[in-house]
Amino acid sequence: MTLAARPSDVCRFRRAVVGLAAVLIALAAGGCSSSARCPSGAKCPALAPRVIFIPTINGKSAAPREDGHVPSYRGRPGEYLAIRVTVSVPRHVSVTALWLGISRGTWGNGPNGPIGMNPILAHIPRSLSAGSHTFSLRWRIPQRRSGTSLYLTFDWSSQQPPAVVSGPVAQFLLR
Repeated sequence: MTLAARPSDVCRFRRAVVGLAAVLIALAAGGCSSSARCPSGAKCPALAPRVIFIPTINGKSAAPREDGHVPSYRGRPGEYLAIRVTVSVPRHVSVTALWLGISRGTWGNGPNGPIGMNPILAHIPRSLSAGSHTFSLRWRIPQRRSGTSLYLTFDWSSQQPPAVVSGPVAQFLLR
C-alpha cells in the first residue's frame, strides 16, 4: 500500500518546515545581529546582563540611545565638569566592583581592573545590588587640541552571574 499526499498537504508541510527552520535560525543566532558588539560574521560573545549608565554632565542629562551610540558633550580644554552617573543594575545581578574614568578611546578589562582608563575618577569596590545608584564626580578636561575626543567609561564585574564588562558612557568632543 502506498500513501500519497495531496498537493495542499505537501504545501502545508513545506511552509511548516520553512517556518520551523526560520525560528531555529533566529534562536541559534541568539540575538547575534550586526552591531558594534557583534559584527557580521564574527562569533558573538556571551551576552552579559545589561547595566544601564545615564550620564549628567554640567546639568545636561542624556538617556542611552537605542542605536548603541553614547551621548556626546562639547567641552573646552581646562573646563571643569560636574559629572553625575546614574547606574541601574537589573534584578538578579550584583555588581561586585565598578570603575568610572576617562579614556582616549580604548577600554577593556585586565587582571587588576580596567585597561585604558586614565584617570580613574571612581572605584567602587563594594557590591551594588539591583536598583539605581548615583555617583558624583568632578573632572577637569586636560589640555588637548581641538577636535579630540575623550570618553567617560565604565568597567564593572559581577560574580552572579559571572561577567566583566567595559564600555563608554559618554563622549567629550573638544572644541
